[in-house]
Amino acid sequence: MGNTITIKLRNKKARTILKGLEELKVIEILHDDNNIKWTPRKKQQAKDFLLAYKQAKLAEQGKLKLKTAQSLIDEL
Repeated sequence: MGNTITIKLRNKKARTILKGLEELKVIEILHDDNNIKWTPRKKQQAKDFLLAYKQAKLAEQGKLKLKTAQSLIDEL
């Protein structure tokens, strides 16, 4: 069992991205609830997640070069 987060979708593109993740069995969409209150931390986590997803898609398309694991380790 994984963690649960709530994401407010602002447009059709966001819904399409999440549906794609659901098809890959990466996430499970449980329900649509507009009454959940967002903390600043949860908002930031959702933004970070979507940014990482966009970067991964660009990297797959060859439009963005990501750092290697070794370069990340070297930074530490």
